[in-house]
Amino acid sequence: AVVPTQSTGDEGKAIVRSGVGLCEQPNCLEWAQLFVEGLICAERFIQVYEICEGTPQLLTLLEILEEKIRTSPSPMKKELFGEIESAVPVTTFLFLAKTMAQNRQHIIDMATGKEGVEGSAVTVRILHLLANVTGLFEQYDRIAANTPFLECAVKILNEINYVEPIKFDREKYEAGPEGGKFAIRKELIRIISNMCCKRRNHQDKVRHLGGIQTILSHCILDGNNPYIMEWSIFALRMLLEGNEENQEIVKGLKALGKVSELDARKIGVV
Repeated sequence: AVVPTQSTGDEGKAIVRSGVGLCEQPNCLEWAQLFVEGLICAERFIQVYEICEGTPQLLTLLEILEEKIRTSPSPMKKELFGEIESAVPVTTFLFLAKTMAQNRQHIIDMATGKEGVEGSAVTVRILHLLANVTGLFEQYDRIAANTPFLECAVKILNEINYVEPIKFDREKYEAGPEGGKFAIRKELIRIISNMCCKRRNHQDKVRHLGGIQTILSHCILDGNNPYIMEWSIFALRMLLEGNEENQEIVKGLKALGKVSELDARKIGVV
């Protein structure tokens, strides 16, 4: 069958947007979700993304994608889609990683308050998806092993912290911790930690980019970023595991009094 994304006409695009719109919670229609998941599994995600870009349906599309990688396929879906049901094509997440890189300045401006939080839900959702996928080593090793993507994530985090250094127990704003600028740092740190797990070349890359010091600065309590300290400690453990050069950096900062004894123990440096 010809899928609507193959049509360049407005009618075909309208069908796709309508299908995605019918997947909005809490009134999601099962047949509509099957339709959209079928397009995703058939390597049509990029076309659907571009059709939905700039509309509320884009966030719904990303939510469908997140559910797809989080849940196991049902027998009915396997019967409908066959082998393509097994996993979302890796090209989907390579596209999202490229999108993140292209929107680097936008992400920095959003995280530092230079841009309003309107529309931030899509940016945060993309980062959240990439943070989840980089942890799925067996299915998506091409993403976790993508060094340019790691380099981009570290540089964005470095720039955010340079423009607006994180402060200890700063005043809590009205914006929720899962939305807007407060979630961006956490998702970037999650991406970095996953990509450095048992990857010496990535551990070294983060050191060369100055990322260890940046992540260390996030080992503080922050009312706007629940679990930012925990994720930072986890990331540092991934960065220091089996890497003496990285461990020496933390030991040096500890000797200068820039890392507390407690934090050093939490990340495994004594």
